[in-house]
Amino acid sequence: MLCADSRMQQYYPVISAWTADTFGNIHLHSIKQPNCPVCEAPKSSFGEGNSLLWHLRDYWQYIQKMGLATQGDGTERREARQYLDDRAVGTSDGVFWNMMCISPTTIIVPGILHTVNLGMIKHLMDWVLSFLEQHSRIDKFNQLWAMMPPYPGFAQMNKPYSHVTQWSGKEMKALRRVIVTVFAATLFNTLARQRIPFTEALLYVKNSVYFHLMAQYRYHTEATIQYMQNYLEEFHRHKDVFSRFRATKST
Repeated sequence: MLCADSRMQQYYPVISAWTADTFGNIHLHSIKQPNCPVCEAPKSSFGEGNSLLWHLRDYWQYIQKMGLATQGDGTERREARQYLDDRAVGTSDGVFWNMMCISPTTIIVPGILHTVNLGMIKHLMDWVLSFLEQHSRIDKFNQLWAMMPPYPGFAQMNKPYSHVTQWSGKEMKALRRVIVTVFAATLFNTLARQRIPFTEALLYVKNSVYFHLMAQYRYHTEATIQYMQNYLEEFHRHKDVFSRFRATKST
């Protein structure tokens, strides 16, 4: 850059974050889908909700193993390939592997739109609608949804929920603010046999939405992280109420 003193200054940019959706990050880091680009948790552990800490991915180690997998002797080659296969690492270098001054496991910033709004919330609502249809409460839910009055930061919906075919970001923001209240009102006046599944479903939705909202804080403390951990544990504790509606999901 030519500066005011007529001298040429050289600058070396350092990547501190990379915003992409989950599958974009997987591709850029040469990880096989649908595994995690940050840690080495196997696919079989997805959805368990346990507190086991998996090792962070060591991309520098991957570079060395990939070299042995192509240039080493017979034994080294087999061991290196097995090492990479066990960690779901692809056969080519990741985009960021050879870049200096960065840590590939910490520059990943998943896009809130794809990871949370269109991931968690979309699936959540699919299961909620199926649950309400099973218990003949979908009409009441649609009625309550259309009755929500406007409020600063919340635009009134002009049609029942099940009649919306495509959601915009603005509508998705509105949904996450009122879904717990509308869902709770829909499940009001339960029969004795419905009390347990309705309570489980409401706790599932509440903890999912609370985690979703707190995940979008710009800054976190130990306290907020603990809140999120608690919400996540409660989410997994009550998720079985929707098991029959998740039968077609691979994870």
